[in-house]
Amino acid sequence: MSLLPPSKEKLAIENIIAPRTAPEFAGFVVVTVSISLLTAAAGSSIPGTIFGALCVAVVGFIWWRVDRARAKARAQRLYSDLAISVDKEAPTGAKGLILLLSRYSPHNQALKNPETIAPLIDAVINGEIGKLTQADFDRLDLLNSNLFPQIKAVEFHEKQGKLRDIWLISTESYETDKGKVKVKGSEDSALILSQYLRFLYGKTLDINSEGLSVRDYDYQGLWRLAEKIFRDSGYKDEVIVADITGGTKMMSVALGMACIPPKRRMQYMDSQRDWEGNPVPAGDLQPVVIDVDPILYSS
Repeated sequence: MSLLPPSKEKLAIENIIAPRTAPEFAGFVVVTVSISLLTAAAGSSIPGTIFGALCVAVVGFIWWRVDRARAKARAQRLYSDLAISVDKEAPTGAKGLILLLSRYSPHNQALKNPETIAPLIDAVINGEIGKLTQADFDRLDLLNSNLFPQIKAVEFHEKQGKLRDIWLISTESYETDKGKVKVKGSEDSALILSQYLRFLYGKTLDINSEGLSVRDYDYQGLWRLAEKIFRDSGYKDEVIVADITGGTKMMSVALGMACIPPKRRMQYMDSQRDWEGNPVPAGDLQPVVIDVDPILYSS
């Protein structure tokens, strides 16, 4: 479909078959009269009828070939005009930061046992901020967990002096097979991170996590959730950054799709890596800008 108004569209063969302007109507008349004259010249007998049918078939075939070529050209132009760049420069400070969270996973193997880690999580998420200490979070191995990139993302933007709002998007826990199997979500990650950020920054940051949870594979729901954050935040799009480091790969894709409109920004937390591509523990995490700039032209 063309993006231009009808008055500015290029003359196309389908517009001759279904004319909308004076030049298109003239083309329609020429084609119709030509086929009629050629058919009449061939006679009104069966050969003439066959000749007329062949003329119509030729026009239809030409129409199909032209339309197919134009569709292919549109697709090629779409890919060539979708510019995606990854800049090794850090983004400018944001006022709002969207973070994706996956199920909490500490590096300490002893904490992989649910019975071991459950009381430690409860102590943190139910503890009063004024009474929590760094030791409470260390017992969870928080700074060696999968939440460390999000902590560093907040640290970077908070140091720029502009950060005010943070949105934590998690996945829901739910039951399947009539309650026989329970799928664990990442709500605990949101609660743990919320407590830690409040512990570090007090009331200088507004941490939003309530109602920001979707099912594991509800990518359309996540996209709608991100759209709602951009729309209802009270900020201009360009002062919000969506960090796609956390969550599942498809969650990152869904959030990335919400950032395609102009002026919306994405980042991911990059680290130094060894020769096998694994993150170096001592490497410092730094945000990297992802810029998607789609420019679509009409055919």
